[in-house]
Amino acid sequence: MNMVFGKLGRRLIQRVHDFKIRSKLLASFLLLILVPIALIGTLTYQKSRSLIQEKTNDYTLDLLSEVSKNIELHLVDIDRLYHTVFTNVDVRNALREANKGFDSQVEYVAAAKRINHFLDSVIIDRDEVQSIQLYSLKPYLFQSSDPPLTELSREEWRSLQKNEGNLIWMDPEPLVPAVTAGSSVYDMDNLKKSGYFVLHLREKALYSIYGSIQLGKQGELYIINQGGVIISHGDKELINTRPSAAYIGQVLSGGKQGSFKTALNNQNAVVNYRMIGETGWRIVSVIPATEYENLSILLKNWMLVLFAIFITVAVILSYIVSNSISKPIRQLSAVMKNVEGARLDARFVYNSRNEIGLLSRNFNRMVDRINHLVNKVYQEELLKQQSQLKYLMFQINPHFLFNTLETINWLARIQGAPEVGKLSKALGDLMREGIKGKDFIPLVSEIGNVEKYVYIQKHRFGDKFEVDTDIDPNALSLSVPRFILQPLVENAIVHGLELAMDKGFIEIRGYFEQGRLLLTVSDNGGGMEPAKLEEIRSVLDGGPADTAGIGLLNVHQRIQLHYGKEYGLRVDSSCGEGTEITITLPGIPGMTGRNEQESSPAP
Repeated sequence: MNMVFGKLGRRLIQRVHDFKIRSKLLASFLLLILVPIALIGTLTYQKSRSLIQEKTNDYTLDLLSEVSKNIELHLVDIDRLYHTVFTNVDVRNALREANKGFDSQVEYVAAAKRINHFLDSVIIDRDEVQSIQLYSLKPYLFQSSDPPLTELSREEWRSLQKNEGNLIWMDPEPLVPAVTAGSSVYDMDNLKKSGYFVLHLREKALYSIYGSIQLGKQGELYIINQGGVIISHGDKELINTRPSAAYIGQVLSGGKQGSFKTALNNQNAVVNYRMIGETGWRIVSVIPATEYENLSILLKNWMLVLFAIFITVAVILSYIVSNSISKPIRQLSAVMKNVEGARLDARFVYNSRNEIGLLSRNFNRMVDRINHLVNKVYQEELLKQQSQLKYLMFQINPHFLFNTLETINWLARIQGAPEVGKLSKALGDLMREGIKGKDFIPLVSEIGNVEKYVYIQKHRFGDKFEVDTDIDPNALSLSVPRFILQPLVENAIVHGLELAMDKGFIEIRGYFEQGRLLLTVSDNGGGMEPAKLEEIRSVLDGGPADTAGIGLLNVHQRIQLHYGKEYGLRVDSSCGEGTEITITLPGIPGMTGRNEQESSPAP
């Protein structure tokens, strides 16, 4: 048996080994692409389902917390209203008189009219309060205009009589859209009980706080009291009923807030709850698990669509890639058969640097004469050496000049000519910046290059001009292309100030505007004629260039090459008033994508 399976295994391996390269590549690509995608998709779906339920629960608890806070604020207003009533002087006096006993019915009617009017004024702008009643100990009744929707039961009266001055909330009556609160009233002068305060709060006032919240198509949101009785619900017939579900006991025995899963109506559901202040009430949300499943199904459908797209793209790309690899091999095999048939003029041309291209070149060289191959390789190596030699010779001259300037600098210092040494040092530093291979330097280094250049030119022109620099400190560390300011300063000196009779001023400014870095070089020279200004602008816009504006064009083109057409130079000038050139650069650090160079201090 083992021998049979061994033979079958070897035959299967041999069959796979005999598959065409394209078939092997196609199968390999599909396995390498589809298996990870399927695995990642499955894990992502499972994790997403868990996250959806977790985030939905968190959102629901946050929602319940906000509703609880809003209801607490509402109840605080009710408590303030209660304090407004029992601290009123007329109310206290009326309760004292009622407890002593009115001398006549007329006296009671007058007091009742006065107190009833006061109670109406207290709730006139409070639509949520249905009515207020004040009972003396005798008892006499004072109340607002609207009669109460329900009367207190004996148990509620007993609870009220035991009360020591804080509002307590009663169970609502069936089908009565109101919640009742009551408290004992104490005389503030002698701290003795003088009566009872009863307030009827419309249930819709509570429901309006959370009634607009939607918890899916089947989710429920309602309020229960400390006994598990519903005191507010979208279905008014359920008010003052106790939910039959077993989860209510878990809600009442839980802490301030919580979340748990339960079975409800033969399906799973998620229950979230939050306690409302010190009332003992709890706002409860019940969301069937099908609501979560709907989101999961939507997510699954989207992932299946994406998976189908990935499969389609993977099959197409796998076919294209495998065919691009196997097709040249098939073509090369056909050419080899032609060579085998004595067709020595056959060639396989495949312009690529990959392995197949290398194989094709080696095949063609094998067919060619050996001496032709040797000569070709020799010529290529010779040309390569000549190119390297020219590059090395090109590098010698700048280094030679830089070293010579350094020698002049030290000789000048030794022989007591420090100014000559400083000039040669400044020129040497500029040349050193010129031969560095890096294209970008910090703006502070570019300012240093300008200062070296100005230092050299001041020895030529003396005090004929002054240069003032005002750069935003936050811009000094930004990387900019090398030598973008020096040509502009040179342009200002040579074309703007060299022939001026008065002392010239050059101002270099750098500041941020709308996310961009603006660098300006302005002078008070003779400016440009309109025709000359248009010529310069035309050159910067891509028009034909002569010797005029070559330096500006160089800077402009380098900036646009690095950053795009929206950046570069703008030239403004008025005849007799001077010239201002503005450089626009990105104001984002690190946008160059190149290494920055270290700055060199001015002499």
